[in-house]
Amino acid sequence: MSGTHTVISNKISLVFGSEISLKDFSFSQLIVAVKNLFDTEGVPGFVKALVMLIESLLIKSGVECPHCGKDKHHFHSKSDRKLKTSIGEVNLVLTRLLCLSCKKTFNPMAQLFDLDKYSRKSREFEKLSLETVTNQSFRRSAKNLNDTMGFSTAHSTLHRWFWDTDSVNINQKKRVDLLIADGTGFKRSKDNEFETNKGSIKVLIGYNKNGEVIPFGAWTRASWKDIGKLIKNKNHPSDKIKFKPIAGTLITDGEEEIVRQLKKLAESHQRCLFHMTHELTPLLRYKDIVQKDEAIKISEELNELLYLDLPEVDADPLKSLEDKLKIEIKLKSMKEAIDDFINELHSLGYSKAKGFVENAKSQLFTYIDNWLKTGISNPKVTSLVERMMREIKRRIKRMGYKWSDQGAEKMTRLILLQLSSTKHFWEAHWQEKMGTNANIKLSFLGVTVEN
Repeated sequence: MSGTHTVISNKISLVFGSEISLKDFSFSQLIVAVKNLFDTEGVPGFVKALVMLIESLLIKSGVECPHCGKDKHHFHSKSDRKLKTSIGEVNLVLTRLLCLSCKKTFNPMAQLFDLDKYSRKSREFEKLSLETVTNQSFRRSAKNLNDTMGFSTAHSTLHRWFWDTDSVNINQKKRVDLLIADGTGFKRSKDNEFETNKGSIKVLIGYNKNGEVIPFGAWTRASWKDIGKLIKNKNHPSDKIKFKPIAGTLITDGEEEIVRQLKKLAESHQRCLFHMTHELTPLLRYKDIVQKDEAIKISEELNELLYLDLPEVDADPLKSLEDKLKIEIKLKSMKEAIDDFINELHSLGYSKAKGFVENAKSQLFTYIDNWLKTGISNPKVTSLVERMMREIKRRIKRMGYKWSDQGAEKMTRLILLQLSSTKHFWEAHWQEKMGTNANIKLSFLGVTVEN
């Protein structure tokens, strides 16, 4: 329909009445009065008038019946529709037309609305509501929205919108520089399916060297094996083609199941260096039965062997080559020092600690190997995803307890998409969903006063 692609310019007058007494006048009183007017009548009324204008222009331009495609119709009736929006409740009066060909009725504005058939909310208010429930419980969110918007929305309504939303669907067909995996616990509802109320949330994120954080998803009902298989299948178009890893380096805290199931997704594996020393102390104390002071001393010795400050790649190729030769020599001595450290643990009879370090030694210096290959190092620790996990756990606990696995998974994905480092994915999704573009431009042309 050609009419829907026409840009039409209009000047719209918004008329307000005022009664102002100069006695006991205050600026604050004026601000409150203006705010109340625009919150309750002004802005919602303005939107209502705009919709009526757009509807009349649409009908005049010629509309086709969505049932038969004919453009001959008569007026049938008017219907009211109240919508919750971020600017207040808007009462729309919409026209229904009767097609003279098929005798069916239709609403011409339905083709322009980004709304579901029976929806009583705008998409931007749905977005605001979902952003609110990721910070507090559904009951507190309802109260917060009621106080802010000036109209009521039941907490059960927010809960239904949360369950119905498709905004947590995350595209997993991606390639990244770094892949980081971690998990955290939550208190779930205990039912016949589970013997314990301890649930587990698993999160997988990607990270590019330009600083971009890319979420892959959050799961409560899948094992790391299931997650690894899912991500591989999403990025492997055919079994006839050899699978190409989706990440340069996988960074983990060393959990065996994570490493075993996800290492095929990356070209190399970096063990989190913080977790190496952090986990060695209790291992020495409670497995090898070492005194506390001695265990801490041994862990500090390991810590001194793990870290190396790497220089920036120099523009001068000779200087860069010189740096790389120095780092290669240093890396060799660091690996020898780790072997000596393992032998020392063996001679002291600390078998658990010896096995722990020995199993991890091939993944300790991946950050140096990558620097030697590309001139760019990867992170040495999983602190990026752990900060996210702490924030997710904090919000999950604050919003409620006794979660179902499905609810915790969905809420975690919702939170994951709204963290500051991933917010652009959330905004891009809603811009597409709301059809945000440059097709509507409103400008303020001034104010005139008539006595």
